Amino acid sequence: KMQAALQNQQEWNRAYIFDQSAQVLASSGQISPTDLKAFTTAFNDKDTTFGQGFNINGQNYEVHRFFEEEGLIYGRTHSVDPSEGEGICLHRVKKASSGEVVYGLITYRFPILSAKAVPDLQAFMSQHVTST
Repeated sequence: KMQAALQNQQEWNRAYIFDQSAQVLASSGQISPTDLKAFTTAFNDKDTTFGQGFNINGQNYEVHRFFEEEGLIYGRTHSVDPSEGEGICLHRVKKASSGEVVYGLITYRFPILSAKAVPDLQAFMSQHVTST
């Protein structure tokens, strides 16, 4: 069900739902296991995350926002022209039933902006992860 819902999400370029051990629960797009594992420690140190940014398959994304209590980190690729950049958002939630930590990671391209993509990811995670 979650995989089908992810596949139907047309506004995200890539999406991955995964657990603390970087086990993919649903996805659209490819990502290396090494890159995915790095996202599981993104909330551990704000300075490191801002300094290193995020990486997917050799592409670096600068981190612009870090909201630990909300479980949100987001940013975008460095681009002179904003319409050529790609946004990224990592959202950390807990399953209501088990307390297990689950992550949602998306990338999105212009004209989709973080003002739309971030709440959409929060809603997706609420519907398909938090409530389970």
